[in-house]
Amino acid sequence: MTHVHAFLAVDRLLQDLTKCKEPFGGKVILLGGDFRQVLPVILRGSRTLTVASSLKKKHALWLKFHKLYLTKNMRALESERDFGAWLLDIGEKKSGSTIQLPLQCYPSIQDPIHQLYSDIDFSSVTPQELKDRAVLTVNNERSMEINNKVLEFMPGNETVYKAVDMIMSEDPEDQLTFPEEFLNSLTPTGFPPYELKLKIGCIIMLLRNLAPSKGLCNGTLLIITKLQQNIIQAKSIDGTETFLIDSISD
Repeated sequence: MTHVHAFLAVDRLLQDLTKCKEPFGGKVILLGGDFRQVLPVILRGSRTLTVASSLKKKHALWLKFHKLYLTKNMRALESERDFGAWLLDIGEKKSGSTIQLPLQCYPSIQDPIHQLYSDIDFSSVTPQELKDRAVLTVNNERSMEINNKVLEFMPGNETVYKAVDMIMSEDPEDQLTFPEEFLNSLTPTGFPPYELKLKIGCIIMLLRNLAPSKGLCNGTLLIITKLQQNIIQAKSIDGTETFLIDSISD
């Protein structure tokens, strides 16, 4: 459980931002947990200090919360026994390297790309149609597979940008151990793939802070409007600003 001082800081911040003196600026705050299990952790603190740092014990702010209680253990129901056994098999590595999700874990088996984009005309797509659509994946490799399928779904010519990979060592043994082909196969966290495929109209995400003052930060989403050999022209997801992004060498 978070220290009471953190709750008080959030309370003051929201009041300042909203200009409202109600608790948390009148915003709905949802807390979850069990005070018996998640007491605040106080470094070398006594029992008294630990209890005193709890929101429930110390501050009148807790009286403003409406408490809801869970009364039924859903995981212990008869209908959930098979699911519990499936989770146990995964935890004990009995399911193998490939995990097959039970049918009840997803509502349909349709192609997610078709579900998300079948109603879009990419020749006249607007930022508003794209900004609220996304596919969540478990790793970058799967993400690139889906991205490439989305590109195939889109009209227009595909532009391919290739990286230049090299090992910063003049030792011949290192150069033999890490050939260029091997470096090309790697996609470290925070880096684009060696072969980046793009089309006009697709969404890209920045992987570094290019110009924070202009909103070009790590994680910013942009929509491509023009592709050139060394420059990408893109607009903000709300369509209000246009940016030029050039190639970067590290």
